[in-house]
Amino acid sequence: MPPWSRCLMARISPVLTALLLHCVSSVRARAENRVDYRYEDYIEDNDRIHIRTHAVYAEQALNAKAVVKANFVYDGISGATPTGAAAAPGTDRLPVQNFQDIRRAGSVELDLTAGRFISRPQIAYSEESDYRSVGLSWNQSIEFNQKNTILNLGLARNFDQVTGFWLANKTLWKDKDTWDGLLGVTQLLGPNTYLTANLTVGVADGYLTDPYKGVHFQYDFPVEGYNSDPSASVGENRPNQRIKQVGYLGITHFVSALNGSVDANYRLHHDDWGIWANTAAVQWNQKVGEKLVISPMLRYHVQSAADFYAPVFNGTLVDPNGVNAALQSDGSLIFDGEPGFPGDGRVLSVPAWPQYYSADYRLSHLETWTLGVGIHWQVHEHVSVDLAYKRYLMQGLDGVTLSSAYPQANVFTMGIGFQW
Repeated sequence: MPPWSRCLMARISPVLTALLLHCVSSVRARAENRVDYRYEDYIEDNDRIHIRTHAVYAEQALNAKAVVKANFVYDGISGATPTGAAAAPGTDRLPVQNFQDIRRAGSVELDLTAGRFISRPQIAYSEESDYRSVGLSWNQSIEFNQKNTILNLGLARNFDQVTGFWLANKTLWKDKDTWDGLLGVTQLLGPNTYLTANLTVGVADGYLTDPYKGVHFQYDFPVEGYNSDPSASVGENRPNQRIKQVGYLGITHFVSALNGSVDANYRLHHDDWGIWANTAAVQWNQKVGEKLVISPMLRYHVQSAADFYAPVFNGTLVDPNGVNAALQSDGSLIFDGEPGFPGDGRVLSVPAWPQYYSADYRLSHLETWTLGVGIHWQVHEHVSVDLAYKRYLMQGLDGVTLSSAYPQANVFTMGIGFQW
């Protein structure tokens, strides 16, 4: 299985170098010249997002100590996604926005071996109509203990530009810069078992807001005609910095009696937006005969909400600084600053907007389940075929975000590889 197949779920975003750092932790027994093509169809239920991905990966040894690797990804993205506005009264369906886009992404990596040192410089690029990203990374592996222990060091830098609906209808571009550093170790525990552990620290600065997501502010005035249209919204506002820490622990064990292996891993994520996330996954790789491997898998993810997340915020769309209103005996309202305020009425205090606010369901308290099965068929010494199916299920856990916000999806994958 080529390295990009483990990273394909990054398709919605640009090439994320932090993710690429995790992908280099696997141990390859030897260099292998190869070209792989992969097609993936990601289809969300209820006509939500549909992504068609074409990916090509190539690897060629230049000599005994140098290997060049390259991949190219082409995504066709279309469908609908929640805008962040509230649902209309009497319905549980959130407003959605239709869109379509094309993403082109690629990377080139050079693996250089010098004794017990392996250096991997890489450059990556990704482009959509509203997003551009250039990434640079350097990964260093150092072998110890007769190659039974490998120390992994990585540093990555991303330069991104983003635009969107809330940026003057896609006429303004904003910058986002990201640093990621990795420290890890791969340890052979025995002839059939190896362990991988790493820690990634990342810092993102700049425009981190989603330029397509809005929020709705609502204050329930006890008077008809003053409550806002729930479909109305203003652009969300996230902090302009995010610091994250990600710990990863994985183990692979070959069970001789069953002629199969198990891959299990756990990831702990924390960031200064208030999100704690736990992800656990297990995959069994069962060899059937000499040419077939069947791999069922299960992944579970649960996360807390960001500090600034809510499906609807308390306030009004026209008064970001808050306002006082006096409810008069005749049922009318007089606002602070208007003649006659407060009159004989009861004063209602409408709160100001918070500093940061987002109604993006991806920042809510949620869980996801992914279950599936893959088949690898070594058709010939130089030809292999891969088929896979996954079912992706997401649901909210906060009791306030509508269930219609969360997607469920089917993921179909097929690929063919040539090795020499």
